[in-house]
Amino acid sequence: MTKNYLEIPEELYNKLSDYAENDQLSIRLENQQILLENPKINHTNKQNLALHYFIVPSLASGIIALLIFLSTNHPQIAFTGSRHLSVASLSIILSTLFGFLGFIWTYLRKSCDLSKSKFKIFRETLTLSVAYTSISFAVQIIFWYIIGKTFSGVTFDPFTAGFLVLVFVGIIFYFLISAALSITLPNLILLLFTTFIGGILVSMATNNQKDWWQHNFSFLGTGEATQHWQFNITLIFSALILLTITDFLFAEFSKSSLYNYKFKIIRVFYILIALLIAFVGIFPAQSWTMPIHNNSAFGLVAVVLIMIIFLKWLVPTISKEFLALSWTALIALILSAVAFMGIHYLSLTVFEIIAFAIAFTWLVMFINSLRGIIQEGNEWQVKLLQK
Repeated sequence: MTKNYLEIPEELYNKLSDYAENDQLSIRLENQQILLENPKINHTNKQNLALHYFIVPSLASGIIALLIFLSTNHPQIAFTGSRHLSVASLSIILSTLFGFLGFIWTYLRKSCDLSKSKFKIFRETLTLSVAYTSISFAVQIIFWYIIGKTFSGVTFDPFTAGFLVLVFVGIIFYFLISAALSITLPNLILLLFTTFIGGILVSMATNNQKDWWQHNFSFLGTGEATQHWQFNITLIFSALILLTITDFLFAEFSKSSLYNYKFKIIRVFYILIALLIAFVGIFPAQSWTMPIHNNSAFGLVAVVLIMIIFLKWLVPTISKEFLALSWTALIALILSAVAFMGIHYLSLTVFEIIAFAIAFTWLVMFINSLRGIIQEGNEWQVKLLQK
């Protein structure tokens, strides 16, 4: 009888031994990838968990909605609109409330890195739950706005309306639970982009009539701006998400043989950058907070410049392509500064947008480069043998 073997390096064998259950591993194909897993730990399917978790909150939301609709004594309940309680308004309220609590509960229950402190776990959980819930809230607002324009004047009896609330809350809750069970570094990077760019665009749109661009970019966070809290909260939460990304990245890096004091310096840089971004939002560009705001903004760009200048020393194995891209970003930052302060070609608003966009994009791309280095350090060559 022919036997098939997989010849692997000893280092890989030692790592796999830590994951094996009684010297047994399960293997499966997924998205053109071969995954080796502990059969006991990974026995429960994430989709089944999400289905299991979302049933009770969905039923509870349907019952609550039905009781509220019946208590209004209205024979017909509006699909959308705010004249009376509607399917749309209750769906948004209940899905946001249950989704927020469900995300927290699910994220805390799933396996976490035991080396993390309770404070880090609390910060990550609160940050991610608020971020994902806020995104779901924004998506629902857009969705119900379109539905309101499409099905204007549509009404249902209380029982049908309650069932519809159950369905819509269940859909949102399912995706939030699935997200909590599938937190990965690429997902966090996408979340950072979504939160930052989405929040900034909303701030720009709501201040269009105030001609904010004639002042400066930071005007969006001042008391003179319309709903200035959106701009400031966006920066603060972006900083918290960046801290979470830093924790995820370097928790993975610390298990690699490549991890040394230089990567600890990079980690400190990222923590400092996150704090500076938060300070830009906490201290608006007005009155006594102006010096702190300006120093934080300039400090952010300065730290990025320092990282680029010492990049080759910090990460000797960095790719030539990313190194060339980094120097291009450095030159672009310097040229934009000269165009603003030297020849006054750029306005303050344009300079701030260019500098912040370059710095922010480079920081995210650097995270992806570091992640690629980790993956390269976790690659081994294996052989298929048949005897």
